[in-house]
Formats: sequence, structure tokens, C-alpha cells
Amino acid sequence: MIHAALDTSLGSALVVADGDRVLFNNHLAGTGRESDRELAPWLKATLDGLSLRLNDVCRWTVGTGPGSFAGLRYGIALVKGFCAISGATMRGVPSCLALAHAALADAQDARRIGVLHDARCGQIILVRFARGTAATLQLSGEAVVLTPEELLVEQHRCDHYVSAQTAALPALPEAVAARLLSCAGIDARALLNAPAGLWPWPQNPQELMASCEPLYVRPPVFVNPQPVKIPQI
Repeated sequence: MIHAALDTSLGSALVVADGDRVLFNNHLAGTGRESDRELAPWLKATLDGLSLRLNDVCRWTVGTGPGSFAGLRYGIALVKGFCAISGATMRGVPSCLALAHAALADAQDARRIGVLHDARCGQIILVRFARGTAATLQLSGEAVVLTPEELLVEQHRCDHYVSAQTAALPALPEAVAARLLSCAGIDARALLNAPAGLWPWPQNPQELMASCEPLYVRPPVFVNPQPVKIPQI
């Protein structure tokens, strides 16, 4: 059974597997609108390179964030379109689960991991995970938006922190920064292998909508568009 996972929260990450055998695991270079425009051709080229058709992918897992507002919407909508065409099943898994799993590689004794994401405006998104049996991770409470000062108050709830945006985060309290691990990006294999007991496969349209709802946490921060020069024809 061919299963693929796509995440567009921080750029684009894709993994394609045939059962337990990983056929492809890589990232699309770049971020933002240019990366979004290249995403569909990149996915097609990847499947072509594996001698696979879209209909060969039986299951899709898509990352739901938190992350880029436009990137998440586009990635989720694209996979929904694929599934509508091919009849494949689809589920959503929080993108930050991959970062929490990456933290376990460097902090194997950690039981509680906090994933930090830049919320702009001097704030931070915190998503907490608790370690269960067999090294599984499950969400611990809802994602919250905090100031660095509020994060310091909450810091006793996590053994370690991890972020793929360490350079973009506001200045962190020393007690938090000392336990912060840096991750290069999303490894979509963690989403692909997310246990169905915690992130089940939807059985009806209502469950699909709930499963694939982007984890926005807060309203988007809009940036005024820059003027575009129209070339003379």
C-alpha cells in the first residue's frame, strides 16, 4: 500500500512509502508563494520519478500546523483535490508532532516536550506533547499564544523545548533558552507514522473536516503587498 505524507507548514516536506519501505523523503527548496506555485509540479515529478501515478497513493497524511497560513491552506486543499480525484483516504496530523519527535533524538529522557513557533508581534505559539508508552507522543492541552514572560511562567510544564524557527523567535527567558533544541525542519516520516489511535482516519465528511482543520491558533497577520511592476508588452 502506497502512503504519502505532505507538510507545508514550514516550506514543503514530502515522504512516500510502500508499507514500511520509504521510497522518497525530501523537502522542496524555498518558502512562500514561489514554493507554493512549485508544489504541485514537484509532487507530480516525484511520483513520476518513482514510476507511480496519483491513483497509486491509497492514503495521504497532511500536516495541519501551526505554520504558514497560506502554505497550510494550499497544501491541505491540494491533497483534498488529489483524494477527490483518486478516491484515496486522507487525515490531518499536527505538523509540530514531527518536531517533538526530532527532540526525542537529542533528549531521550524527556517526558514533556514543548514545540515553539514564531507567532510574530513578539509572541510565541506553544504546543505541548506528553510522552506515552513505546515512545509515542500525544498532545497535552491546546496550543496557546504566549509572550516570553508568560512562557517563563509555564516553563515548569516542559522538560525540553524544540523549534525549527530559533532565529525568528523573540528573546527567550534563560530558563527556556537553556533547554531549547533546534531542528532543521519537518521530517514528514513522523506524520506518516503517527498512530491511528491518536490521529484516526476519518470515516465521514464531518470527521474529515475536523481532522484536516489547520491549526491556526490566532488570526493571520497580514502584510501589505508590495507594488508589482507589469512588464511592457
